[in-house]
Amino acid sequence: MSNKKHYPTKAYMRFIVYVVMSSFAFFFRIKKKMPNEVRNVKSPYLLLGNHVGFWDPFIIGNFLPHYTRFVSSDAAFRNPIFKFFLTRLGTIPKKKNIRDSQVIRDVVSVIRQGNSVGIFPEAVRNWAGTSFPLDNSIIKLIKLLKVPVIVPILKGMNLFNPRWSPHLRRTKLEVDYTLLFTADDVKNLSEEEMFKKLSETLKHDEVDYQRKHKNRIYSNKRAEYISHALFVCPDCEAIDSFNARGNNFICSKCRYAIHIDKYGFFESKDEKELRFDNIRDWYYWQERWLLEHIVEKVKSSSAEVIFKDVSSKVFHTKSKGNPDFIGEADIELFIDRIEIKFKSDKESLIINFDDLQTINPQVSEMLEIFSKGEAYRVTGHKKGVSALKWEIALNAIWKLQGQENKLSPYINSKWLIK
Repeated sequence: MSNKKHYPTKAYMRFIVYVVMSSFAFFFRIKKKMPNEVRNVKSPYLLLGNHVGFWDPFIIGNFLPHYTRFVSSDAAFRNPIFKFFLTRLGTIPKKKNIRDSQVIRDVVSVIRQGNSVGIFPEAVRNWAGTSFPLDNSIIKLIKLLKVPVIVPILKGMNLFNPRWSPHLRRTKLEVDYTLLFTADDVKNLSEEEMFKKLSETLKHDEVDYQRKHKNRIYSNKRAEYISHALFVCPDCEAIDSFNARGNNFICSKCRYAIHIDKYGFFESKDEKELRFDNIRDWYYWQERWLLEHIVEKVKSSSAEVIFKDVSSKVFHTKSKGNPDFIGEADIELFIDRIEIKFKSDKESLIINFDDLQTINPQVSEMLEIFSKGEAYRVTGHKKGVSALKWEIALNAIWKLQGQENKLSPYINSKWLIK
């Protein structure tokens, strides 16, 4: 039997992260609620948390009595700086939006070594602070591992470190830990009982939480980069038309203007009707609007460009490895393909939806496209270009085509008619 350690860590790197994150938690006054049953739990255990910001694994892992190896999107490993740190922290890579049996084997191996593992069962960071529904396959993994399950809930994270903004904003942030299942619970409870309990415990709505607690956001950049998440104007229905500065953002087409108050809620800055006073309701309205918009284009067999990102920077790599810059291009969406039209004499790339494996937004303006084992990274020509709209649009098209295996579980396309 092999004695090889799976996903080993470097002691010096763990020490650096501990010092940095302890200082980070002290500076931002991050609080924790940790009952004794969590403090006293023995490793290995499975950590299942809600996922909002970049700092989630570092914050929730730093308060725990035992070191935890987290599962992370393999896209993060294509950044050489992130790769340097993540590999030395024992991070387990997973292909995003793709069934990845290898990651299950890796998690089992790490647990059997006596080490704890952290997973975000929503699979992705949410955009508006509302938890996404879970895939019930997580219960099968819990049953397979036969270890205790701890659930940390980050409360205030979508105000402190929203997915759509690179800025941290000082506000109240708390981590609430629960020992959800003991090893005996895992053995004795039914899968249905466990799934219901896990879903209820992980569910968190930041808008409702903030309405109740009214925690102030100490920042004068409350609106900057919000167009990563909100890309459809509810007044004129223009796509990617918002310009944001400070605490305000405005549609460049119809001048619909919004101010974000000190609690993160929206106020109108003009005479127009305030359609939404929070990011959650706006986000879910635009998701449905875009899905319906795509359906109309498909049913009418439209030959026009649905939307496009102009003068984007395009990088290419195989499924593994560092991406290489291959040119500047316009990225156009049609009902049956994506065209990458380079500004130089280079031949355009045409990606058919049958060949497209997955498409998803990364940090900032970055979009990642997987096709036939090739990865393309596309970065918007200006700050605030939304990559999210591509993922939502492709979910509508795949749903209409019956390619259910490619759908993102957190996009509500179930109501679409094939």
